[in-house]
Amino acid sequence: MIQESIKIHDKFSVVIDATYDKILKSKTSKYTTITYLFFPDSLNINNKTYPSTKFYNDVRLFIKYNIPYYVLSDINNGENSLLNKLERDTNTFIQDPSEKQRSFYEEQVKMFASIFTALISKEGDVIVNSINHTNKQVEDYLTVIPLLLISYRTIVEKVNASSIKLDTTFVLYADEHISNVLELQLMHLYNFLKKQVSKKQLNEIIQLIDYEQSYKKKSGYTSPKSKSVSPEELLYKQNQLKKYIDSVFFLKQDVRKDGAVFEQTLLAIAAGLAMIFSTGVAFYFQQYYGSFTMPFFIALVISYMLKDRIKSFITVKFMNQSSSFFYDFKINISNLLGRKIGFFKESFVFVPLIKLESVIKDFRFKDRTLHIKLLNEEVVQYKKKIILNSKRFDIDLPNEKILGLTDITRFNFHRFIQYMDDPEKDFILVKKGELYTKVADKVYPINIIQKYITAEGTEFKRYRIIMNRDGIKRIEKVI
Repeated sequence: MIQESIKIHDKFSVVIDATYDKILKSKTSKYTTITYLFFPDSLNINNKTYPSTKFYNDVRLFIKYNIPYYVLSDINNGENSLLNKLERDTNTFIQDPSEKQRSFYEEQVKMFASIFTALISKEGDVIVNSINHTNKQVEDYLTVIPLLLISYRTIVEKVNASSIKLDTTFVLYADEHISNVLELQLMHLYNFLKKQVSKKQLNEIIQLIDYEQSYKKKSGYTSPKSKSVSPEELLYKQNQLKKYIDSVFFLKQDVRKDGAVFEQTLLAIAAGLAMIFSTGVAFYFQQYYGSFTMPFFIALVISYMLKDRIKSFITVKFMNQSSSFFYDFKINISNLLGRKIGFFKESFVFVPLIKLESVIKDFRFKDRTLHIKLLNEEVVQYKKKIILNSKRFDIDLPNEKILGLTDITRFNFHRFIQYMDDPEKDFILVKKGELYTKVADKVYPINIIQKYITAEGTEFKRYRIIMNRDGIKRIEKVI
């Protein structure tokens, strides 16, 4: 089945990840995802104030390979570990420094750095979010990662010492990015352990951070120790490096209007039918009144006036009838070498509450005491259809352990705050004969229901975004 997750991306955005992990088990993999967003009526969201153009401005879609499952011990454990494989690729590139080999090696370096930093973040978060973590977990984390980093930096030195004339700065970019991620995770770990007064481990963390910052300054990387670099430049460089390294897993998208050829055909048919009418009227009145008469002239003018109206009427009629067969956009997906592996289709529409299927209504109102007619909400339906070619997907993978794709959808809710009240409201509390003024947060719930349709069946997920004028406060999973 589909694996999904939702999290807050920034103050006004949430990100929903859906992973399709059984692509290689059939010739063609088909998935459908329908997202229902329930907006309170007070936000003034409807088909007049919120057309599809605004919706697609508020939604960003990313498609990437699902990062293979690894643990930190896999980095250098075994003959086919990531470090050993990268070492072999390095030797091959040094012996054959061709442009083709350089491009392949660059992707392998980026892939290693992306997986390694993901593991640094993942295992660091496990410790920070663990209720009962052990000192050994922290000690292993603080011991293993520097050793792995030393092994990678040995590869960096080998490439720099070689006589390769091609551009190999990507090796340095990966090194700097790994250092940035490690520094950030060590800071999170420090803040977590500081509450537990683990002085020994705190000193180890401080020494590691200090070493990384000094190393970056010595290597010519952007370091917080460099007085000539502003915090703004530092953050910008770190974000650019992250995008560059992680791009190895992201797929290319070619967005087109769905049914464009069919639409142009309908327009041509409408124009032809309108032309048949006007030409028929002109022939009839020409035969009846002659070519150079006032009645023929008037009939000709009226026929051309009606021709335009008939063309518009037929066009609208055809488009309304055909809209149910087409999506808004078709997104062709291709890998890093430009080979198409499948496509997405997406559509946006407002759906009246009473026309929702019963199972969606049940999910929406199972925790509500108000009757559906008493609750005024506008419902947006965002539908995506995904079709992937398994054979094409299996070609030119950056890593043989990749088995699926991750669809990342980012929703931005900033547009909706314009009709929200002040984030705090006063209310009165009487206690022991005294009046007290209390302050409560004025929040607006935006409910999200996800419907996933696969060959294995259908499943539903529901979340509630709690936000106010200051931004998103939290996400609640509704069971």
